[in-house]
Formats: sequence, C-alpha cells, structure tokens
Amino acid sequence: MSTTEGDRPAIPAELRRRILVEAGHRCAIPTCRYIDVEIHHIVDWAKCREHEYDNLIALCPNCHGMAGRGEIDRKSLRTYKANLRYLTDKFSQVEMDIMFDLYKEPPGRCYTWIPQLTILINRSIQAGYLAVMTSRPGFHTIVGGMQMSPVEVHLTPSGRSFVASLSDSDL
Repeated sequence: MSTTEGDRPAIPAELRRRILVEAGHRCAIPTCRYIDVEIHHIVDWAKCREHEYDNLIALCPNCHGMAGRGEIDRKSLRTYKANLRYLTDKFSQVEMDIMFDLYKEPPGRCYTWIPQLTILINRSIQAGYLAVMTSRPGFHTIVGGMQMSPVEVHLTPSGRSFVASLSDSDL
C-alpha cells in the first residue's frame, strides 16, 4: 500500500471510488458541485487515524480548504454527506428534510400530512424512523373512496437517534 504524509496510508482505491461515486465525482457541497475534487476527512486524520467511509467526503480544493480551516463545520459536512447518500440510497430528500425538521422540534411534535402523500415518505416509515397517525381518531372524511382527513407524521425515537447520529457525531 502506498503512503502519503509520512506514516499516513493512502486511501484504498475501492473506498476512494465509493466516495467519488457517492458525490458523482463532484464537490459534495450542493451550491458548489465543482468537478475537481479531493477526499476530505470530516474528523481530521490526526484525530481518527483511519480511512472510514462515514468520515470521508469529496470536496473541491476550495471547499476542502474552507473545511480544513473550520469555515465549513463538521455537522454541515455530515449533513452534506447524508444528503448525498440519500439522494442515491435509501431515503428521499423529502424524507430527510422531514426527519431533520422534526428533529429540531421537541419530541412529540408532528407534521400534518395528506394521507395520499404518505407514499413519499414510505421508506422512512418502513425503516421505523417516521410514524403516521390519525390526527383525530374516529373521524374520517371519505370523498370518492379516498380518505381526506389529515394524518400526523411523527419522528420516532429510532428516527431521532438516526438523525442525531448524522448531526451530532464528533470525535
């Protein structure tokens, strides 16, 4: 294995490829998306001394420098990485936005939701991160065979833990 910076091993080719593919070979910062990218450790190499997928993100030289100087903080980098991951992975941007928004609210707060749109958040419901409940039990308005009464979308304790792992992780 080749090394860089003295005793620091190079990022394995397969891991590097995975990070680049995740970002579409562009900077992970959505307002940048420049095509000349480098791999950045979210938690500095000096602290973690490992190359791990969850701690690596593709950044252009400018954004890499800003992250290195602390002008782009770790929580932001983790959020950018999560957004990239879920663009191509399990959850939609709508699901991620709802989970992050509800996470900012006190536990028990909810969104009022149209039942027909539940399909947009189905994957996060199946994962146990969001739960849909009838807003007024026993009261249903049915029009043309479709339920029209709003429902409530809640962030479950599992969902809260999931979002916390993305937003509060630091070494």
